[in-house]
Amino acid sequence: MDTDDLTRLSPQDAVVTLRSLPRRFRTALRPADDDNLDEFAERVGSSGRSPLDFLVDADRSLTLLHRSLEQVLRQDDPVLAPATLDPAAREWPSTHAGLDGELAHLEGSATELADLAERTAAADWGRTATVAGRSAPIEALDVLREAVRTAITDLKAAEQTLDEVRR
Repeated sequence: MDTDDLTRLSPQDAVVTLRSLPRRFRTALRPADDDNLDEFAERVGSSGRSPLDFLVDADRSLTLLHRSLEQVLRQDDPVLAPATLDPAAREWPSTHAGLDGELAHLEGSATELADLAERTAAADWGRTATVAGRSAPIEALDVLREAVRTAITDLKAAEQTLDEVRR
């Protein structure tokens, strides 16, 4: 999936992508042919981040964006945190639950967001919010698309970093 232009990504396509994320991350970070994956998952690559860091970012970002989407769907004219659209504004605690624990966390966050998107009425995707520090409003669908963009970007980065640190 090309993350450069998600403007035509429908809510249904986003749900399918979100539901596939746990399997895709597990396949990328826990291939059956390597017993040393926990060690490799924590090794830092040239980007300054490990494959596990990208997994944690995907999970925590999906949780943040789930909360943002809930705000847009349930409140009139909410103001969302800058981190909703700015990945650089997302800061997570450096603790983690290990590779298998974080894969389980991602499964939960991706499933919960997909469930919310599936329950959302078509008319509600046009509900708007403001992101703090920005003047232009965004729609609920923009938040969902940001979730997909972030997760796919983190998946690709985790795969590339794992390939790098296994060499």
